[in-house]
Amino acid sequence: MKPSLHPQEEERLRELHRYGILDTEREKDFDELVEIASDICETPVSVVNFIDEGRQWFKAEVGLGVRSTPIETSLCGHVILQGDFVEIPDTLQDERMADNPLCTSEPGFRFYAGAVLKGANGLPLGTLCVLDNKPRTLTDRQRKVLRVLSKHVMRELNLRIALEEERVLRREVDHRVKNSLASIGAMLSMKARRTSHEVLRLELDDASTRIRSLASLHAELHELEAGGHVDLKSLFERVQTDLRYLIPEAATLSIEVEAIEATPQFANALLLIVNEFVSNSVKHGSMDGIGAITVRIKGDARSWSIVCRDNGKATKLDAERAMSKSGLGTRVIHALANSLNANAEWAATGDGMELKVTPQHS
Repeated sequence: MKPSLHPQEEERLRELHRYGILDTEREKDFDELVEIASDICETPVSVVNFIDEGRQWFKAEVGLGVRSTPIETSLCGHVILQGDFVEIPDTLQDERMADNPLCTSEPGFRFYAGAVLKGANGLPLGTLCVLDNKPRTLTDRQRKVLRVLSKHVMRELNLRIALEEERVLRREVDHRVKNSLASIGAMLSMKARRTSHEVLRLELDDASTRIRSLASLHAELHELEAGGHVDLKSLFERVQTDLRYLIPEAATLSIEVEAIEATPQFANALLLIVNEFVSNSVKHGSMDGIGAITVRIKGDARSWSIVCRDNGKATKLDAERAMSKSGLGTRVIHALANSLNANAEWAATGDGMELKVTPQHS
């Protein structure tokens, strides 16, 4: 007997497609779940399947050897219409499956038990089920395991949707921030051109330049999230020009980076650490008059270091305050270092501040 359509079939299919799971590659996380189900329930076959239009598609399977079957022979197509958990001790005694070739053939599926997978709107999407070639029943413990494993399947799928929604929202926020920064920079430039007050014009020009630098840095960070591996040397060559606008005109900024390929997350963290160090050097007066900031990044993805120095007037007390994370900038740097499983150490002898960040295993 061919399974009937769900009373809310169109809405059910929309919910299934919203998860974006159909026709994806096999994944260890799901394969392990069906292996556990098959082992605990002592069945030769276990699958995570989804009922699509015209077919039953398997995200993971043990003992089946195929990725999809026609809806006409789907046992789970019947089951998703019935309840949260269905156990059929003998399929040939069930009128819906008694003529199903998957059950009547030798060896056929004579036993079925499955926990229904439901979307966020409560509609059934498929099942996590086990099958055997002989009539039987599950123990209470086995039924509980199937239910728990089915919750793990949907928890993983719901987490993926939440992460994708967060990425979409972040892209929208990034876009709005970029536009806002551009608007503020343009407005400051316009006001600078219109004012006849020389000092005010210079201040507005400076503020506009800093805003453009921040916008450029933001754009770099946004692109990192979207790309693959990053060439740190190339990245910091581009960023150095933007950071240069943050320091006094007479000061110098030197960034040397070995050609390390890094993940976007790693590059993002290093970029923010350098930005915070440069900002702190300027903000806390260490760059009064002529000064210099140097940044050295070397090593490889497993053994690396970043050393930032300025030649300002920082003292040993300033270094102690930095280590105690008394300021927002130093707290940000330590948080970024922690995200890299690294230590951030500060040192000062009266002729400048030094920040050294290295992996904890080195």
